[in-house]
Amino acid sequence: MPKVLRFRVQKLIRDGLPAIMRAQGLAVFDRVLAPDEHRAALAAKLVEEARELAEAEGPQHVLEELADVAEVMAALIDAHGLTPQAVEAARIAKRAERGGFEGATWNAAVAAEEGAPALAYYLARPAQYPPEEAEA
Repeated sequence: MPKVLRFRVQKLIRDGLPAIMRAQGLAVFDRVLAPDEHRAALAAKLVEEARELAEAEGPQHVLEELADVAEVMAALIDAHGLTPQAVEAARIAKRAERGGFEGATWNAAVAAEEGAPALAYYLARPAQYPPEEAEA
């Protein structure tokens, strides 16, 4: 009798995949997530898809990964009881206040004198913004 190999997946997948996988002869150990689990899994899926987008090479691959990001975004919007129109309005408001990304502005670092109120944001997030030695 052949040995059965089992692989841990532990991630959110598209709704149609279990049937496709079963048709390929795979045993699929799936379940429906509770709403809180679903929202958390969607957020993790967005990060996964964003990583895949960052690694995409060529216009077709980028297009496919953007489609995946858009699908997860649509599911997140729905899972949080929002609407695409509300997200678009928030995007437009943020753009009006802070601008977009067309200018390709890269921020290498920020610096201010110790005690400056603006530093609180960075000090509260050391993993995201590790301190470095300031130039004199």
